[in-house]
Amino acid sequence: MACAVDLEFELDGDVWPQGPSGLHAKAGRRPIVQRVEGRLNARELLDRFRAVRDQWYSPQLARFVEGIERQLEHELRMSQDGERLAASGPAPASPGAPSPAPQAAALTQRLHLWHPDVWWMAPLVRRQDTPLNMRLPLADNAQALVQELAEQLPAAWRRRRVTVQLEVETHVYWGGCGLRDPDGDGPEIWSPCSFRGDGVGASEDILQFKRGKVRWLVPVEEAAAVRVRRTLRPGVGLLVAVPIISFERQEGSIGWCLRLAQRLLRRLGWKRPWVDRDPTFERRLRSDEAYWAQALGMPLPTEAELAQAVKTGARLAPASRPATAHRPPAQAGVTMAHVVLLHGGLTSARSSWAAWLPEDPSAASAGLWRGLPMLDGHCVWRFEHDTFLRVARNVDQLVDALERQVLGAAERGTLVLLAHSRGGNVARFALPRLRQRWPQWTICALTAGSPHLGTMVFRQIGRRWAGLSVLLGVFRDVASDVLDARQNTDLLILERALAYDIPPGFKDVEPSGVARMAKDQSWPEGLIAWGSQWAPERGLPLDGRFWHRLVEDLGGLEADGDGIVPLHSSAPQGLPEVYDASPVFHTGYFAHPPTVAQIRAALQRALSVAGGG
Repeated sequence: MACAVDLEFELDGDVWPQGPSGLHAKAGRRPIVQRVEGRLNARELLDRFRAVRDQWYSPQLARFVEGIERQLEHELRMSQDGERLAASGPAPASPGAPSPAPQAAALTQRLHLWHPDVWWMAPLVRRQDTPLNMRLPLADNAQALVQELAEQLPAAWRRRRVTVQLEVETHVYWGGCGLRDPDGDGPEIWSPCSFRGDGVGASEDILQFKRGKVRWLVPVEEAAAVRVRRTLRPGVGLLVAVPIISFERQEGSIGWCLRLAQRLLRRLGWKRPWVDRDPTFERRLRSDEAYWAQALGMPLPTEAELAQAVKTGARLAPASRPATAHRPPAQAGVTMAHVVLLHGGLTSARSSWAAWLPEDPSAASAGLWRGLPMLDGHCVWRFEHDTFLRVARNVDQLVDALERQVLGAAERGTLVLLAHSRGGNVARFALPRLRQRWPQWTICALTAGSPHLGTMVFRQIGRRWAGLSVLLGVFRDVASDVLDARQNTDLLILERALAYDIPPGFKDVEPSGVARMAKDQSWPEGLIAWGSQWAPERGLPLDGRFWHRLVEDLGGLEADGDGIVPLHSSAPQGLPEVYDASPVFHTGYFAHPPTVAQIRAALQRALSVAGGG
């Protein structure tokens, strides 16, 4: 029986091949798409490509088409007689297979994936980064769609609350890579290559089943043909698109009551560590405190101070010599200027701003902030915080620490929050609180690579590679005797990420978490943002950039943003001051000279208000 799911392609302002007679199609021509009933193995995919390549690609593209074929041949050699699917993700369990490990069992309690038996193939010839829009007509009408999805709903979930979302995995076999011109004044440069890039495009949540009833989460007239948007880099390649319908079971009333009871018991003094905590926070804190103490010529924090920071999950500490001598004023009438650094998830101030700091702290006697020397003359603070905790708790801790250690009774002054990644969300939601508490102060936030509209990176990686969490858990159990505590902890965090066990602090920076915290509020005044759409630097081969390939191509993020956060999320429309740092990677904002110059100018403008510029 043929699958009812179909796919329509649209490319915004792009071109497609028209065959041997020319390089590109005429404007307005519909994309060339081949529908395939069922799943393809590596042998079938290679055979289909060889059968259509002369019709799909012109002779001028021959050297790039060779790279596509080499990648398909390599995948065939890596497979077992062509039986392994070309798409990634865990294969369905075979009859008689052993029971899944606890991590996989926990995943199936929350998430169920349906792979319709239909794939699509299409050629790509692209000279610029333009979106790929895909519409999937899942059914003829809304009623038929509900019936089709209800048939795929696990029987045990029929009385539960389940949210349904559409995803499309895009697997692109690249034969030609279009490298971005950093000056923007020249044509794209195509160079031959041979590698596979994977990505995931997700729609909005379509509908929700609740005890047999349906609640639409998008307009009903749009639900039968949901739109999925993906950004693909320039180049010549072969696109393979695979649809996935995800069913995610939501937390019930019992789970909500348990969380409420835990919160109440904690307020009453219950000491049991029920809050999800980052097990690497203490290790980073101890290592970094030794660095800052030597760099700033200050004593190490006591064991009691470190224990308190680990217990609460936060520590506000000096990051410049003027800050080490600062004492919060006890009376009004004092004007001051301060800069506070807020790092991203699973990092610290030292690692986030490593490009501005010397590697050896003993070399800081002539100036610590070599990447931005102006910071040496101001009170600079670092807010080291546990990113597994809720963003709201991080905000509470930041506001309390600033009042206690920095601002005191000062009536006016300037406060600049300089943040990276998830730290930008903490800064954004702290701005209204800070302005309410200190209305006479000038307060702003500079954020780089922050998911102000959310990022799906944790969900995408967790869903795509969920099967690997089982293997990783087995490896960690077997090798526990030879791995040290640090290695065990790192593997545990990776295992959790692959098992779709997302900490609360990371759920807060998913689109739904950000929307919940924002509550339709307007953007806070004084929020300045930098975002990026990552691309390889011109002239650098992709094969030599393993980490970028791991995150972008295997992690499934392609060119939607800086490798972690989409550009439209880190540099959202509606802010009065937004900068495009493209093509830097997520960790490269503070090593990018144009971005550093823009941050320096923004800091100088803000600090000059308090006479500190």
